[in-house]
Amino acid sequence: MSSRASEQRRTPARRVGAYRGAEPGPLVLCIAALHGNEPAGMIALERVFDELSRTGLPMRGDLVGLCGNLQALGAGTRFVDEDLNRVWQRERVDAVLESLNADGSSGDGDRFPMVGSAELVEQRDLLAAIREESRRARGAIHVLDLHTTSSESAPFATVGDTLQNRELALRLPVPLVLGLEEQIDGAMLQYFDRLGWRSIGIEGGQHAAESSIEAHEDVVWIMLETLGLIEAESSSAPDDRRARLARQAEGLPRVVDVRYRHVVSEEDGFRMHSGFRNFDPVQAGDEVGADRAGPVRAAFAGRLFLPLYQRQGDDGFFLVRRLAPAWLVVSRLLRVAGADRVAPWLPGVRPHPARGDAVVVARWARNRAVIGLLHLMGFTARGESGGAVMVRRQEGPAGQPESASTGG
Repeated sequence: MSSRASEQRRTPARRVGAYRGAEPGPLVLCIAALHGNEPAGMIALERVFDELSRTGLPMRGDLVGLCGNLQALGAGTRFVDEDLNRVWQRERVDAVLESLNADGSSGDGDRFPMVGSAELVEQRDLLAAIREESRRARGAIHVLDLHTTSSESAPFATVGDTLQNRELALRLPVPLVLGLEEQIDGAMLQYFDRLGWRSIGIEGGQHAAESSIEAHEDVVWIMLETLGLIEAESSSAPDDRRARLARQAEGLPRVVDVRYRHVVSEEDGFRMHSGFRNFDPVQAGDEVGADRAGPVRAAFAGRLFLPLYQRQGDDGFFLVRRLAPAWLVVSRLLRVAGADRVAPWLPGVRPHPARGDAVVVARWARNRAVIGLLHLMGFTARGESGGAVMVRRQEGPAGQPESASTGG
């Protein structure tokens, strides 16, 4: 079957579709094409909505699909002026939200970091749509952020590492990637974490592959069943969907942790060597690419993650390593027990002077033992001059957020 993903260049409406159940229940909010060269998620949503409309399937709750970057999608590029998945810092989102009038139009553009940015307009309109859907929600809100990769890849999930996000992602038979939120700033999932919504990113596979569309379809149907919006046997071939995803992930670790990010710029002239697939094993010193300074090598043994095979983007590649299942068990026990309260007692760790949810780690203490223990307790790193700041992810006793606001 030829790929529709590679041919998709039309510009759709912001809302891909909506299917609202007769009974109240959870809201599954799917956002596709946050990068304009990744239409597979949008096509998958169109197929899901088509089947729901055709069959009239009973639903408890609501499924809504939104398109992220309409201008970039029309151009077939990752973004127009700035990466729409790197602009969700708290200050910027607050400014955009404050600019929204009752009719959703923008206010004073001078307050924004990048006046005239196409993505500023996209973010404003997307936030208005998200806010509208959150107000209509009749139950807990769950977000699926649908992406694809420039390299060949099995489907996988990424999350902001809260217990509730982990639990949701582990219901899918695909690898789970932790720690990505510490390597990149301003990803959209960080915004949903602040709201207390369950959210996961789904990478379906290579941008233009038909299998990427199918993977996103499978994930959406599985989530509708898992969250109780539809009966487990009501959609077509539910067992086949799980088996298909599991086959693509065969031989890969269940959970991996991001340990390294290779940042690139246009001035570097970085080029990834051809032939790498996502999650390919590498050894320390293996040459994986080259730039103006010469060969670029893997700093340590692990698996190559998200090798860059597209023109836009500043992530050359990442390195990940497998996490043992025991790590997840210990982490959950520590978080449920509130072990974060003893974090300032660790060597080189002190309370943040202005934030009650954060600690500061001295440079000399930034070793794997201290940082690893803080991760287990539920802290995530944020850079700051003079040392690392580890910010506690707010979770209640059962891994639920202390505040689950549905406001925008």
